[in-house]
Amino acid sequence: MAGRQRPPPESAHLTAREREVLAEVARGRSNREIARGLGLAEKTVKTHVSAILMKLGVQDRTQAALYAVRSGLD
Repeated sequence: MAGRQRPPPESAHLTAREREVLAEVARGRSNREIARGLGLAEKTVKTHVSAILMKLGVQDRTQAALYAVRSGLD
């Protein structure tokens, strides 16, 4: 089934903050930029990004950004 993607198993379980961070990742923002924009510590953003990757079942922020764009979360 090449070319097909399964929906991420826990994508509906992203918190509001995780969706907010994911939207910023999809816009190409770095963790530092996201932290400044949302008034968070950079370490907190890193924690959110890690949780997002795990919940979406993706390997990196590029794949997460693609998911966000395809899902209309950006």
